[in-house]
Amino acid sequence: MNTTLKTSMVAVLAALGVVSAGSGYVSGDYVRSQDLRQERIASSPQFVDGKVVSNLPQVNAEEGMLKTMWKFFMQRDRYKPDSRLQYQAVDTGLLSESSKSLRVTWLGHSSLFVEVDKTRLLIDPVFEYAAPSLFSRWFERNVDAPVNRIELPVPDVILISHDHYDHLEESTARYYADKDVQFFVPLGVGSHLEKWGVKPSNIQEFDWWESQQVNSVTITSAPANHNSGRGLFDSNKTLWSSWAIQANAGSVFYSGDSAYGEHFKQIGERLGPFDVSFIEVAANVKNGKGYPVEGWGHMQAAHTMQAHLDVRAEKLFPVHWSTYELFLHRWDEPVNDLIAEAEQYQADLVTPLVGESLDFSQPIKTAYWWQDQGEFAEWIDYSQLAQVQR
Repeated sequence: MNTTLKTSMVAVLAALGVVSAGSGYVSGDYVRSQDLRQERIASSPQFVDGKVVSNLPQVNAEEGMLKTMWKFFMQRDRYKPDSRLQYQAVDTGLLSESSKSLRVTWLGHSSLFVEVDKTRLLIDPVFEYAAPSLFSRWFERNVDAPVNRIELPVPDVILISHDHYDHLEESTARYYADKDVQFFVPLGVGSHLEKWGVKPSNIQEFDWWESQQVNSVTITSAPANHNSGRGLFDSNKTLWSSWAIQANAGSVFYSGDSAYGEHFKQIGERLGPFDVSFIEVAANVKNGKGYPVEGWGHMQAAHTMQAHLDVRAEKLFPVHWSTYELFLHRWDEPVNDLIAEAEQYQADLVTPLVGESLDFSQPIKTAYWWQDQGEFAEWIDYSQLAQVQR
């Protein structure tokens, strides 16, 4: 699947209703913010002539663009689960007091509520569908959102990896626009937030390797290999990032969306090791047949495992699977492929239910909940298993 194909599909989505309406309000703060943004983009090594340099792998597609788009839009049911996926309602009482230890709640897809050192971070929050509203029918959730954003404690920071619809949700940004929360975003993404009512003073934009400390937590924007854009005319005009979060009680790496590359080793050398890596996963190509997601800036399961090893993380928590169908493979194929990779490398795999909160200061118990394990399936303590295997 090459980059041209993805651009074409994104353009189809964009052409039919995706230009976000701005607030119509312009003040001196917004003008100064835009001027500063353009100055930083002009001096950033990631941008050339106002656009981010994308180095996506070039891969050959087995099928033509029209057939692929037909399958993507018209045959999606074959990739969906047979029924709504199970989830665990978020324990908002538990979250009402911020955690000193590293505690993570998976909200589905790539959305995470992370607490560490009494600091709350909300990563790529998406609670609804993963597309422009006109296409919501194709991109509805397979699992209910385990909590309403109104019920979550207001985070100290909202981290955004890039501006695609399944990572940056306009309605959520608008909800938090008048809250006491800072948005940490890749360079250029602040322009979207300002249109949606977020004050420039509540937005910090990062180039790669730039850091900011919040309380005792250091947050660093790190490289990724992806693309960006929400409409017909803004392709790669904003940066994409992975994120490193380092605190006294633990450290995590969040990949955002990325094709595999040498940048993961650089991240491991400069910012690792990590207690947990949250890395996107898609299905492996098997016997020369399948969907080569790297051309879209994503990773097959084998790449996910290698990235986890490269960043030097202890536990691997896969994200970007099950909640939506964004690729041409069955919804659970990515994580099933990843299980085989984890067994090969004796990796400590963490696969909670959507909505479940995990305290990483305690032994982590997890299970392959999407598989038919019977009524009395036992929880598996992968932390203990990994210790025995090592």
